[in-house]
Amino acid sequence: MVKHRNPKRSTIMTRVLMIDCLARGKGERRATLDVVGVGPRSIVGVLELFNIESRIMVFEELAANPAVMLEYDVLMVSAMSSDKGCAFKALRYWKEFGRGPTIIGGPIGEEYTLLIEKGFDLVVVGEGEKVVEKLLKLGLRDGVLPEVDRLKETQGLAFKHNDNVVFTGRGPRLSGQDLDFYRPSTKRIIDYPSYWGLRIYVEVVRGCSNFYRPKIKFPSGVKCIDCDICRSGELRQRLTCPVNIPPGCGYCSVPALYGPSRSKPIDAVYREVKELIELGATRIVLSGPDFLDYGRDWLVEPDPLTDPRSPPPNIDAIKELLERLWNISEVSSGEVAIMIENIKANLVSEEVASLLGEYLKGTPVHIGCETGSIEHALAIGRPSTPNECIKAVELLVKHGLRPYLYFIHGLPGQTLDTAYETIKIMEEAFSKGAEKITVYRFSPLPGTAFEQFPPGPPAHSNPASSLIYSKATELNKMYKNRLIGKNIEAVVVGRRGSYGVAYPFYHGPVILVNDGIRFRGYLVEIKITKVISDRLVEGQVLRVIRRIEKTSISKR
Repeated sequence: MVKHRNPKRSTIMTRVLMIDCLARGKGERRATLDVVGVGPRSIVGVLELFNIESRIMVFEELAANPAVMLEYDVLMVSAMSSDKGCAFKALRYWKEFGRGPTIIGGPIGEEYTLLIEKGFDLVVVGEGEKVVEKLLKLGLRDGVLPEVDRLKETQGLAFKHNDNVVFTGRGPRLSGQDLDFYRPSTKRIIDYPSYWGLRIYVEVVRGCSNFYRPKIKFPSGVKCIDCDICRSGELRQRLTCPVNIPPGCGYCSVPALYGPSRSKPIDAVYREVKELIELGATRIVLSGPDFLDYGRDWLVEPDPLTDPRSPPPNIDAIKELLERLWNISEVSSGEVAIMIENIKANLVSEEVASLLGEYLKGTPVHIGCETGSIEHALAIGRPSTPNECIKAVELLVKHGLRPYLYFIHGLPGQTLDTAYETIKIMEEAFSKGAEKITVYRFSPLPGTAFEQFPPGPPAHSNPASSLIYSKATELNKMYKNRLIGKNIEAVVVGRRGSYGVAYPFYHGPVILVNDGIRFRGYLVEIKITKVISDRLVEGQVLRVIRRIEKTSISKR
């Protein structure tokens, strides 16, 4: 059994340290600063099934005190492909202070060869819950790695043996019933600094229903043969492609990694949200690649949900879920904010927008548009057209929601013409009431159809990308200028220099409050006084609404 280096420990019991590297790049978050993802909690929930003591630690906290690793027997890391720098730093700290197995998982798992070469003992590839459960049964619960022969029999792993990397295939995909059984830890939410003021993600849908394939020609010479199976074939036929093009939008890894959409049972979502609220959570996001996929899979069972357009949203299931959550007293009283994240524009109808407005009025809704060109959208595998995005914006605004639109510059197939069409759609969406235009630079992710393409060029070095990026910046600044003089309810959670950092209760721009750190832990009303950038505004506290920080919960 692996023992600790800490001589003060009087008993030997396996303890696991889970490092959250998600969205931290080389070690520091520069966007989505108030988000707590569900991945680390999902795996820690499996550890809790075995009564294994564990702790989640964000990387910034680890970097401030890496010697804390002396207290643990097993290192686990959760990361995305863009977080490799952060993950490797965590591994280096472990080699200095820790002793015992090292395991990494999450979307970064697709790059298992690199991760193994860098020194991780095991890489979990694909969905991790069943894989980690089996590892624990095979010896990991005692702080040791299972025997190689047993590892080879475990689907969902990569590891080194005799100087070769062994890959056993992606991990088994969980069913809806599995998503009920493997419950994400709620009690470890207290490990996140200022968790009471952060947006805590609760998974309601895993996987994506968009199994369309991109039609663009790939660097390898492969091209869609227009068989149309992925767009009009039987649902189960759409799982595979005759020329092996990965499913979904070309830049997105969700369909290939996690498969078709599967919905979590309503009772499971309710239970998790209720427990988080009891621990002090005040901002909950119902998470999934598309919230409107919720319950659609139940309409086509036992077939997989591989059609992004049909059947339409399961109104009854969505209404029942939101009604159950609304009946939690803290939600109905307004003490806790319930939000959703992504939706497909093509699934938004008058009925859908009305239902969302009934329960989620005043909250943001994110819509992926990516390009303003209909032809380009078809070429990259989008399930919605730009015009459907505009229509969705109109309907959502009509029913009191706040649409945000996503775009990507540098995508394969981008031209000056597609860029001009994109900025036209941006302007139209903004005129219809979209509050925010978010632009990302294309990055080829492992496991996606566009994996072989080069990264998108920096916006300043490409005329088409520059048009898209500049227009988004312009529109976002215009919106923030409209906020000057307005009052916003926000939670003060930290500091930046002499400023307090506040996040709007129902999401919005980060607010810097001069001398605001004294309001940390409070929901306050802030008057916006200045626009700092397209992402930041400044304000002053007008009044304190209530204290929301939990102070009586022990971390141990």
